[in-house]
Amino acid sequence: MRIIDKFVVYQGEGPALFPGLTRAANGNLLVSFCTTFDCQAGGEGYLLRSSDDGRTWRAAAALLRSRNADGAINLSVGMTRLRDGTILYPCCDARITRKWDQHDADLIILRSKDHGNTWTDGTPVSVGMKEPFAYGGIIELKNGEVLCPIWGKRTSEEPWRSGVVRSRDGGVTWGECRTIAYDPCAHPVSRPPDQVLLSHCNVSVLGGKRQNEPEFHCAGFNETSLLELPDGRVVAILRQQGVHGGRRELYRCSSSDQGRTWSPPTRLDVWGTSPSLHLLPSGMIMLGYRNHLGNPQNLQAPGVAVSFSQDAGQTWEDHLMLEDPNGYRYTHEFEAGYPAFLTMRDGSIMVVFYSFDPSRNGRYLAGNLIVEQPAATSNN
Repeated sequence: MRIIDKFVVYQGEGPALFPGLTRAANGNLLVSFCTTFDCQAGGEGYLLRSSDDGRTWRAAAALLRSRNADGAINLSVGMTRLRDGTILYPCCDARITRKWDQHDADLIILRSKDHGNTWTDGTPVSVGMKEPFAYGGIIELKNGEVLCPIWGKRTSEEPWRSGVVRSRDGGVTWGECRTIAYDPCAHPVSRPPDQVLLSHCNVSVLGGKRQNEPEFHCAGFNETSLLELPDGRVVAILRQQGVHGGRRELYRCSSSDQGRTWSPPTRLDVWGTSPSLHLLPSGMIMLGYRNHLGNPQNLQAPGVAVSFSQDAGQTWEDHLMLEDPNGYRYTHEFEAGYPAFLTMRDGSIMVVFYSFDPSRNGRYLAGNLIVEQPAATSNN
């Protein structure tokens, strides 16, 4: 793969984060985004539109505000167009109730039947979860069912789990969450240097003495991206924190029954967060993610990367760093992330992600256009 173009999608007065990307049935490109990190108060959901394949973009349109004064609209990455033209815009309305690890959250999935011009209201979707966070592109299966990946908690004190909710009527109604992966022993990654994690839950060694861990978790399986393969299997790539003592390793699960049951999670030789899957025209799978230093894929810089698989996501190769359109070299792992992909009419791949402008000390939406390298030919 190679990058053939890079460009600014949107840069406003405030931050632009967590983009989603799809093409409406009328040909318009649509980009969703929100405006604060990690449920910080005041975040709103927005929509961008381009009628010329991304060369220019109309002014950002505000779609949704939190119902709570201290709440936020967050994680708008999963926007998708269904085969009948319906556009689904998943996000969550959340407020922090305990620093980072506990929230009041509602899952919201907006619907539009007119190319994103008007939308249903932000009525919460009940899915049997206490903290349902939307993440990952909604996918429409070959049988017409629709899957929306989410993550969160069923009880306040448990670690996060990743899961999926299903709609059989084009996103009008949704069933309860089915778990994809859950590790009850997941622990927060950061801990004092004299604290050694044992192999069982909620117990550590501190000063040579076994003690109970604090009763909170900022760990577990979380952000999950789904992809239906040509043979009907569904593959999931999962972010985790503190699973089996891990750092930034991504995990993989698969389903042979349209996402009703899942294989046990297996660890990949790829480090990353904010995973995003995309099926290329050639049949190869592309995985985008925020890159983290010290990784086994031997990428030496922070930023957003893509890797490629020819075996249903079991192994990954040909790793490539995406590029900031202003030429900025990232100095911190969290300055960029959350790639969203779309195959263009000419077969090239547009990817939109959030990037960093040091002159404004803020995030904005960047784009790269990438193409598959043609196979080498012989003159002999």
